[in-house]
Amino acid sequence: MRKIFEYLRQKIRAKRLNVFVLFLLLAFFISLLSKLTSPSTHTLQFELQPTKLPPRVLLVEDRLPIIDVTITTNGFSLLKFAFKNLKLNIDFSTLQKNDTVYYWDQSAHRAEIAQYFNSNTVIENIRPSVLSFSYATQFAKKVPVKINLQPEFVVGYDLKSPLRAHPDSITIVGPEQYLKAIDAVATEALIQSAVKTNIDKVLALDISDLPSYLKFSTTKVQVKGTVDKFTEGTVSVPVQLVNLPEHLVVSIFPKEIPVVYYTSLSTYDAITPKDFRIECDFNTLDRSSNVMIPKLVTYPNAAKTAALQINSLEYVITQKND
Repeated sequence: MRKIFEYLRQKIRAKRLNVFVLFLLLAFFISLLSKLTSPSTHTLQFELQPTKLPPRVLLVEDRLPIIDVTITTNGFSLLKFAFKNLKLNIDFSTLQKNDTVYYWDQSAHRAEIAQYFNSNTVIENIRPSVLSFSYATQFAKKVPVKINLQPEFVVGYDLKSPLRAHPDSITIVGPEQYLKAIDAVATEALIQSAVKTNIDKVLALDISDLPSYLKFSTTKVQVKGTVDKFTEGTVSVPVQLVNLPEHLVVSIFPKEIPVVYYTSLSTYDAITPKDFRIECDFNTLDRSSNVMIPKLVTYPNAAKTAALQINSLEYVITQKND
């Protein structure tokens, strides 16, 4: 009997709890329904979307403004806007403008905004009431790409030729007054260490400081460079006298100068003394010093660097015998 009474007591308690929960939920839904059917005032934000801009017109705005629309309506009407990113199309072909600015007035476009709402919705306010959009005529300019890749080579390795960007230039489209100041666009800075193989990197262009409304034909370039083993070589090159008067004879010592050059192993055997030219110009002779200064005026493209081992020559000037 004790177990039976305990079982009945628990059932009664559970039933009371269920009835309480039921009434609590019912009260909540009645309150929610009351709020959804009652009118209330809310402010919605609309992002602007430009449409029907003339082909060569560019808006020079870093970011278009947002319109606040205050409405009075019931909760059911507001529900469809609760999870939407609201956008308002601005037809620029209908706006007033001068040489630099388009003007939008809410009083002239209130009906367009009203189309977003049903007939039970009242538009209380639109802020700001007037908007201005700065614009400019688009121009195109082609500028070179500046490579900011710095390779650090393993000892004995180097580039056979300068790094090249592909493409080596880009086209920028934007207002002419902004393009005039842009002469080149650099890649992002990158240091590549322990290089001993060919370089092939895709680098982004460093355009973060340029206005966001500029348009670029590409924002990335491929940087390539051929890497090879390098070595030093030495050749003995005859000195050429230039601008020598016909009535004078100039004897120099030494008549040949060693030239040290730095080149890749693949082109080392192809380099000969004929690829170099050393000159002494008589017109620049300083007779008080009793020496001539030779200059290396030509060396082969295959040589990355070249330098004279002797930087002054002794000379003797005599009259030519007729």
